[in-house]
Amino acid sequence: MSSSTHLENKTLTFILAGGEGERLYPLTADQPKPAVPFGGVFRIIDFTLSNVLNSGLRRIYMLTQYKHERLHSYVREGWSQLCNEFRQDCGEDMMCLPPSSGKRYRGTADAVYQNLDTIEKSSAEYVLIASGDQVYHMDYGELLLRHATSGADLTMAAVSHPAGKAPSLGVIEADSDGRILGFAEKPSSPQPLPSNPGQALVSMGVYVFGKEALVRALRKNADFDNSHDFAKDILPVFIRAGSAVVFQFGGYWRNVGTLDLYYETNLDLLLAGTLDPYENAAWPTHTLGGPKSLQRSWFASESRVSLDATLNACEVWMSIVSAGSRIDVGAELEAAIVLPGAHIGSGAKIRKAIVTENAVVSPNARIGYDVEADRFQFPVSKNGIVIVEAPDPARKRAPRQTSRLP
Repeated sequence: MSSSTHLENKTLTFILAGGEGERLYPLTADQPKPAVPFGGVFRIIDFTLSNVLNSGLRRIYMLTQYKHERLHSYVREGWSQLCNEFRQDCGEDMMCLPPSSGKRYRGTADAVYQNLDTIEKSSAEYVLIASGDQVYHMDYGELLLRHATSGADLTMAAVSHPAGKAPSLGVIEADSDGRILGFAEKPSSPQPLPSNPGQALVSMGVYVFGKEALVRALRKNADFDNSHDFAKDILPVFIRAGSAVVFQFGGYWRNVGTLDLYYETNLDLLLAGTLDPYENAAWPTHTLGGPKSLQRSWFASESRVSLDATLNACEVWMSIVSAGSRIDVGAELEAAIVLPGAHIGSGAKIRKAIVTENAVVSPNARIGYDVEADRFQFPVSKNGIVIVEAPDPARKRAPRQTSRLP
């Protein structure tokens, strides 16, 4: 659990959870990106919410928008019991805040700006802002301590990341003392780390602000610059003023912004030495089903299979099988992600694929063995991952091939 710094009681937490997640379509056709199933028993949002609770933060606001009812329902059903210990008489609460009637959040900065009254009325000294669509374990108490002792108005959490994969992220340039000298959002040529030219320092999308400094910046830049985005409109204000520092995180972190990253990060959970959200008592990842709701099966090896999944004399290797799914006799899975409610018929063979929620795979089907043939029936990611969709004639057709870069 968190190494308490007593700064948690002085902190408001905002979780940005309103994204549509277009690059995760069709997984986000019926739900926001943070609510997408992950790792067999989790939803993506569980990682950020668990970090918040494990860090001792108790004044939590989730800013929601796209299909927010799904996320609100999940939080009410899966997280309400975890909040029973909150002292509401002391302002402790977890609330979902969609845009007020008739409005929309035009971006991350605008989402916080529209809830400025919540910040101003609070007695908090700090505001922690985190994304609700990333996978990692982090003690925010250490981040808060770095901020409080630095004297800065802004502290940005960052992680060392392969420079070749950094153009899709925000890249930080900092001096030897951690003072941020520059920040570039999705640069074509990322600034490498002086100590390791193959790595770049990328923003995790996790920030701590001094409350008053954040309020001033939001009010001064209320019109923003079309993007209404923290990275483009607010962070540069603090960096130009020399009042921003970096907190370098040394653990596992992934942004699951594309189908390929989503697939890779799921399979990472099967590897030793990456991230263990299943049996980590020191830093539990909470969820509606419970991370220990996993079964051991003679039919599955090097895999994670939900307790509520049904496996019938099949072969499952290096795969994740989610709650409510069913795999019939003679089916073979290799490096596949099977989401809740999916049904894989007898004799079907699937590899390097994501089987979406409630999808049905016909008996004896072969998926992932001839990607060019698969394209005629299913969307295929940039890296060749086949996305097996649930049939729904009312839903718009997903593109056959996902071509956007991560």
